[in-house]
Amino acid sequence: MAPYHIRKYQDQDRETVIDIFTKGTLNDIPSCFLHLLKQSRSFLLLLGGPGAMFLGSGSCILSLLAFLVLLAVLWWVARCPFSDIVDHALHTDMRDIRKSYLSARGSCFWVAESEGQVVGMVCARPVEEAPERQKNVELLHLSVDQDHRGQGIAKCLIQTLIEFAQDQGYDNVVLSTHALNYPAQRLYERLGFRKSHECVRPDLNPRPPVFKLGSQSTSWSLREYN
Repeated sequence: MAPYHIRKYQDQDRETVIDIFTKGTLNDIPSCFLHLLKQSRSFLLLLGGPGAMFLGSGSCILSLLAFLVLLAVLWWVARCPFSDIVDHALHTDMRDIRKSYLSARGSCFWVAESEGQVVGMVCARPVEEAPERQKNVELLHLSVDQDHRGQGIAKCLIQTLIEFAQDQGYDNVVLSTHALNYPAQRLYERLGFRKSHECVRPDLNPRPPVFKLGSQSTSWSLREYN
């Protein structure tokens, strides 16, 4: 395992950071697609569509084509929420990272560097609509390059952000993650975060369910954030 260290973002990191962020976000598409396939409405669609085509045409080839087209449509449905996340970020906070995170008060952006290469990232930004009398910071865009996962880099990035939150006098660290991203959830829970909210869309479009987690920093004993 190659050594790594955490440092603040520099302008020359932008291309690699955008690549890691994009790939990391889109990496959740397969799990979302499989989850979508397990839904009863998807099953009925995949069974009923080709079945109706076969009854109407008597052609196995047309039925197979209908099945493949429906699979492609479901993949597109699963992909849309994640591609929207990337597109939105690249047109907002990630458009000018220095302005969004290094010039703004109470914000920061870190990268993990290994052998001269950026391999991970995380950023912190104040929560504008925090509960009354609370000063919260949000953990955003945590991602590690696929080839460097399992080395403790994500954990180190989170701990760096938590130390920053302590130094800045924040009351809580909060974040949102996709409900199907189980490895990330386990990591957050091992670091003391607790789920305080879950949002699940009941319709066919699998927009990412949201987990809100937080850490109380009054004495920095981590507990549920409500």
